[in-house]
Amino acid sequence: MKINESRLLIAAACAMLASWPALSAGAAGIGNPEIENKSVVTVSGRVVDMSGKALPGVNVLIKGSTKGVVTDVDGKYSIDVQPGGRLLFSYIGYLAQDLPVADIDGDIILEEDMQTMGEVVVTTQKRSQSSIDVPAAVSAMTGMSIKKLNLREFDEVAQFIPGVQIQLQSPNNPGYVIRGVTSDEGASYSQPRVSVFKDGVSISRSRASVVELFDLERVEVVKGPQGTLFGRGAEIGGIHVICNKPVNYFTGEIYAGYGNYNQILAGACLNTPIVKDKLANRFAFSYDARDGFVDNMAGGDLNGKNTLAFRNSTRYWAGEKTTFDLILDYQHDNYPGTSFKSNKAEYYDDTSAHSAANLEMGDELSIKRNVGGATLLVDHDFEGNWTLNSITGFRAFNSDELFDADGTQASLLLCTEKEKGTQFSQEFRFNYDNGSWFSGFAGASYFYEDSEQEVIARSNLQQLYPVYIQPLLESQISALVESVPALLPESMQAYLPVVQQTLTQLMASWFPETSVVDENGNPASVSATPDFYGDLNAALSMLGMSLDGLLAGLGDTGNQYLALIQSLSAQPLPTDYSENGTNYGTNQAVEVFADGTFEIVKNLSLTVGLRGTYENQKSEYSSTTVPGLFGSAILYNPTENGEHVSAQDDYLSWVGRAVLSYKLNRNNFYVSVSRGRRPGVIYYNNSPDDLSKLKPETIVSYEAGLKGVVLGGLINYDACTYYYDWNHFQTTSFDREQSKYIADDAGKAHSFGVELGLRLTPSRYFNIFGNYSYIDGKFNDKDENGVEQEYAGNRFRLTPKNSCSAGIDVTIPTGKSSSVYLRPTYSYKSKVYFEDSNEEELTQDGYGIANINAGFRIHPRNVYYEISLFGKNVFDEKYIVDAGNSGRQIGYPTFVAGARALFGVQLKLGF
Repeated sequence: MKINESRLLIAAACAMLASWPALSAGAAGIGNPEIENKSVVTVSGRVVDMSGKALPGVNVLIKGSTKGVVTDVDGKYSIDVQPGGRLLFSYIGYLAQDLPVADIDGDIILEEDMQTMGEVVVTTQKRSQSSIDVPAAVSAMTGMSIKKLNLREFDEVAQFIPGVQIQLQSPNNPGYVIRGVTSDEGASYSQPRVSVFKDGVSISRSRASVVELFDLERVEVVKGPQGTLFGRGAEIGGIHVICNKPVNYFTGEIYAGYGNYNQILAGACLNTPIVKDKLANRFAFSYDARDGFVDNMAGGDLNGKNTLAFRNSTRYWAGEKTTFDLILDYQHDNYPGTSFKSNKAEYYDDTSAHSAANLEMGDELSIKRNVGGATLLVDHDFEGNWTLNSITGFRAFNSDELFDADGTQASLLLCTEKEKGTQFSQEFRFNYDNGSWFSGFAGASYFYEDSEQEVIARSNLQQLYPVYIQPLLESQISALVESVPALLPESMQAYLPVVQQTLTQLMASWFPETSVVDENGNPASVSATPDFYGDLNAALSMLGMSLDGLLAGLGDTGNQYLALIQSLSAQPLPTDYSENGTNYGTNQAVEVFADGTFEIVKNLSLTVGLRGTYENQKSEYSSTTVPGLFGSAILYNPTENGEHVSAQDDYLSWVGRAVLSYKLNRNNFYVSVSRGRRPGVIYYNNSPDDLSKLKPETIVSYEAGLKGVVLGGLINYDACTYYYDWNHFQTTSFDREQSKYIADDAGKAHSFGVELGLRLTPSRYFNIFGNYSYIDGKFNDKDENGVEQEYAGNRFRLTPKNSCSAGIDVTIPTGKSSSVYLRPTYSYKSKVYFEDSNEEELTQDGYGIANINAGFRIHPRNVYYEISLFGKNVFDEKYIVDAGNSGRQIGYPTFVAGARALFGVQLKLGF
């Protein structure tokens, strides 16, 4: 296969810049007479990628012979060869290097093949391995693949990972779904079911977890319970974003682009050696902004984007065995508001979530978020087979979102959500690899976080009355009125028909059929509640009775009825009513863990891992609500003098895994059993007197998989099937009688699934890839006590039964150093329910999304230029990404539209 000469020149130049004297001392050198005079010399060194990361498993072959070696876990090799010979370095997914022995000096740098999406080196098991060698369902996309497909956000990457769905209403409201298990709760007391990591540091807190994807080394997703590898939050898996680190040579890239909806793209990275072989720095930034694709008739637009993100990484080589990496990152989001649009026909001629909305506050609706932190990574190689890794992380975030929760032009429910938090984590881990029958790691970690979420709900009660308050009052008053005939004394029973007729007339006058809009299409309003007390007294007086006298005979019950009627009667309805509630969460955890792989016999290995956790949770609630409606609150009940009420608890837990793996050449068959756990939840149901403590969830999963490379790298495949039992499922269910969400332990659930992935690479110029996922996840008929469950037989929310994606990557050389490329992709999801209740209204039918990237690239010598065109959702498929939301609490579920067709052009320069 002919090697691209320009890429070889760059790779060779980078190798010279990045070479370390300590590593190259034993390597053959240019013009070395001692080597030239020997019949056989020993050539040794290390093979790395363009970021300086070691590549294990690289084939090092003496050209023209069958003799060769394979690099070890640190990318090192040693081979005896004649001085005039040539070595061929080849690795699936990278461009081969064919070099004369005399020219080999220092690290051999392999450039990733722009056309191959095959094996990926991952650190899922805390050491560098090919993804094929990891006995678990691991999907990884390299930074190069992510750039090739022009992926910038989590939900776009998820399209190419079977069994994973990521929902982004906005950066403030993500939903992570792995194999049907959803993690999307934003309250400060909530605990994740899916771990999200960035450079080894957990960023799983919902409001702080969404980060821009730029200048990346790779994204790894490991599925199934993985608490041993990814900590207490990995009940069903983990997502790990790994950024590029500084390397010891000068390199960089800059790009800019423009698209429809006034989209502006810009970004760059610059890697600069500061002290040769000692200190290097890498700075990168990304900017992505566009107008919203839903017009707001009240002003502005909705569902847009505006994100600016920076990252600076500094690496210090403290000798041959030790490296320090300091990573500082910051992201600022300033989005227009989200279009939570109601489908109520009274308010809209066109109720589609994609057509114009009419949300109060106009262009003041917005999402503002700041998130950032600092990470310190320390890696030290001891003499022998031991390494020590230290990961220190600090994160902080704050967000402020103003949204119209009812989705109409009426002032029914306008909400502000403010959330902030800080976290600190420290992990120490020892890795051991004796190069033969055992490898593994053990360590300990500490995690602390402190966060709070404040929600302010505002309403014009005069407009809320016809659509929400009146039905509640009607239910209460109806129950009371129905009991009146039974209260009549025996002497008045003859008047019963008249009383019933009178009460029926009163009910009709109190609760007439009303429209939510007036004759002009404006929100209907009522200035005060009916005078229930006065009207009843007037009606009873005609019978020679009074309401007070009638109820007096009932004692305390009668007095309660009387007080209720008086409190509800002729109450003025304010136009500027508001309530507030703040929840607080403080979580601490200490964990110890160990994981090891033992080779039982040749090619057959057993992996066993265990993690023990002690955690302390504290939950608090406060509210300064001044009830303005009949002396009670609608959503947030006040605490005395606005003070905090709190509760806390301690937990001891364990999770683990056991995996049996058999390898044959580059193929790996494995079977596993693993246990995942989500901590118990402690929280107040928006009331100081309503505390909930939900049991910890557990998942026990059974999995079998087969993956590998066949036909000399032509086909890269992976397949697995799994079954898991889910116990003490934690959720909130909608109580229609109370008209609010309440804490619930739904009991038991289960899922069966299949995942398939396939990549065909007939040549470096042509690549086909695709994946498929089947998930049959449902709630069991009965809980562990034999009681029928509320959601019996229902499917899991946000989980399509079938999903798939496919793509083609083709490059056509147009000259010695230029080419054109075409990369179309397509993804499909079957029907999705947005609530565990499986209400048909709150669903999205199956749909598919087509994307395309095409461009021209020229790479003369050490600089490359690229111009590309991109299209996302090119056929403008209309779909929704969420339904229900906060408006459901007042009978106004809302719907959030997915992204419309986006097209643009991008220019890039790299060196």
